[in-house]
Amino acid sequence: MVRGLFARCLMLVLCASRAVADRGVQPTEVTDESEEVVGMELHFTSELYDMNRSIGRSVTLSCSIMGTPPLNLFMYHDKIATFKQRNRRRLYDCDIVYDPEDPTKLKIVHVINEVEQHHSGIYKCQGESVDGSVIVSSGELSLTDPCEGVVCGFREKCLNHKGTDICSCDFECSEDAPVCAGGITYGSMCHLERAECRMGNYIGEEITEGACADGRLIFREVEPTEAGCSMSGEGHVTMFNGDYFTFKGNCPYLMAKDTRRGVFVAYARTEICGKDNAGVCLRSVTMYVDRIYGFSLERGWVINDNGRSRNVASGEDLSLGGGAVTITRAGKTLVGTIPKKGIMFYYDGLNYFKLSVPLDYVSSEKDFTGFCGPVPVDSLPSSGRDISSLGVDMPALGPNKEVCEPVYGATPCEDAELAGSLRTAFTENESLAACATVVPIAMFADRAVSDACSCADTSNNNYCFCNVLYSYIEECRQAGVKITETGTELCAKSYHKDVFKSEGITFNQFRRWKKN
Repeated sequence: MVRGLFARCLMLVLCASRAVADRGVQPTEVTDESEEVVGMELHFTSELYDMNRSIGRSVTLSCSIMGTPPLNLFMYHDKIATFKQRNRRRLYDCDIVYDPEDPTKLKIVHVINEVEQHHSGIYKCQGESVDGSVIVSSGELSLTDPCEGVVCGFREKCLNHKGTDICSCDFECSEDAPVCAGGITYGSMCHLERAECRMGNYIGEEITEGACADGRLIFREVEPTEAGCSMSGEGHVTMFNGDYFTFKGNCPYLMAKDTRRGVFVAYARTEICGKDNAGVCLRSVTMYVDRIYGFSLERGWVINDNGRSRNVASGEDLSLGGGAVTITRAGKTLVGTIPKKGIMFYYDGLNYFKLSVPLDYVSSEKDFTGFCGPVPVDSLPSSGRDISSLGVDMPALGPNKEVCEPVYGATPCEDAELAGSLRTAFTENESLAACATVVPIAMFADRAVSDACSCADTSNNNYCFCNVLYSYIEECRQAGVKITETGTELCAKSYHKDVFKSEGITFNQFRRWKKN
């Protein structure tokens, strides 16, 4: 059988004897069996029929005929044919199913991906044979909106996702009529309702048209195109869906895995470290691509390429696994890309690592597993929730469950005065405030306070604070906000700054984390 060999549908099939005759060669003697074929009555072996489908789904229309060759078969949609006629210029993609061993049969298949309202109507199949016979089959395609009659939750709207109704807060807002609510200016009522949907509550009791009187920046939510999962500071994790938690563990843990045949897997190895084993640090991240190639990122910007230690200088591009992975350097951060999947990763050489997965790479929340959680396909919350007290399903991959079992929850700061000064230093820094409208700062401030208060390195008590500070600055850089040097004066003498200056070359002589 020959399927889909033609991009467009001109379905005129000539039998072998006629083709030979056109070249001036006498055809072979016609047998009784051939005479029976020539006399075959033209008829449909499969016809079009009426169907009702949801808008957004895929629809397949097909018909097949049998008769005396040569045969001609084409399809009409409200008098628009699926092949190019002299007086028609519209072309439809379709496939031909034709067996040269049996020229008495012919089939046409027309597939419409994600049907829209204009695809509805009457479709007709017309078959013709060499003896002048003509037959026609017809069917009506009716379309319905899957969201019709669907009742959603608070502020949710029903979205049509490939023909399936989904109630979500991730609806588009194209209006441009600012409103003021709760002291914040939103791009429109739609933007305000979407924010309320994601928060699960009303924002302010009074809504006024126009921007807020205090002149605060207009808040416009950007339609998400990717989901990120990161680790920073003392075991702080932000999941793909925006929720976050803190844990301490001493094993490699499954961070993220593409469950579709395991084409991407990432493990994060953490270890208990610091004085009195009071801290937790990210030892390495190991990734596997297409089950063929694996590599690790280790502390100090070291890239373990199948046992070979490699480094990337600023401005240099490094290709791994025959182009399966590319890594470059953006200032102090390694930036990696897995081109075929669109997955990106970022690593600052110490305790910050982030994975970014494009949403168009994910079709179901079941596609990704691991402690980063599923990649949401319907919505990304503007702010998540602390689920440290709930715990997360993190497979213990080490040999000893007692060693590998993680402990959840950040250490609270008992010194209220210190906590207040640390929070003020983080949230009231002018350079950081320039990014706060793009990357929420509260969660990072909480982490900085917790880590600085419980820091295992008493000789350099701003080390843990600066770890979180630099992770926030990197998140801002990825969001397109550049933090000036004045935003890092608190860490001018920190261990983290020294390591950055060393470019990883003299990493060991500065290393603080020493496992007891």
